[in-house]
Amino acid sequence: MTKRVLNKEKKRTDILDAAYELFTTLGFARTTILGIALKAGVGKGTFYLYFDSKEDVRDVLIARKSSELLLSAVESLERYIEGTGDVMNLADKVLYATDCLITKLSKDIALLQFISKHLSWGLLSGSKSIKHEDDEVLDFKTFFMDIIEKEQIPIDNPELMIFTIVELINSTCHNVILMGEPVTYSDYKPYLFRTIRLIIEDAING
Repeated sequence: MTKRVLNKEKKRTDILDAAYELFTTLGFARTTILGIALKAGVGKGTFYLYFDSKEDVRDVLIARKSSELLLSAVESLERYIEGTGDVMNLADKVLYATDCLITKLSKDIALLQFISKHLSWGLLSGSKSIKHEDDEVLDFKTFFMDIIEKEQIPIDNPELMIFTIVELINSTCHNVILMGEPVTYSDYKPYLFRTIRLIIEDAING
């Protein structure tokens, strides 16, 4: 990679980092493109070389943060399987990844507040729709489908199953973690996990 390309990538990263800091401190509505550019140390014109709008930056950040969360969960799952030798079925793997994802978000409320309204989009398709060059991205659909195809699990409508589970994760993060309703995550977790397991088992057996 040439020095010129590296410099371009650094500017893009600096803009994203500056935008994320402003979005999570000032809020999206109060953050301006000029403010992002100044914090990133670039001109306003330079901002537009990389992004079309403030919303464009937000979408890239949501997709990137969602993908990072899921990649971290999958890596944790792989280490767990390698370390324990446990034989896990599809539901076990999905529940493990789900718990990792929700637990991480519960420890980073600023991130959760930023992506909560768009978490479903970020987990389902955001990372693929705005993939940038060599960024490592992963969405929940790819995570599911890789397991389904590798283990040759017969499911008639996996997309609908995946959508339903992601919506459950999204509502749990927003209502239970952010709003504290109707109970704490530790109290709600058995109900959530039982529901997700039943959805997966019904999709496989149905």
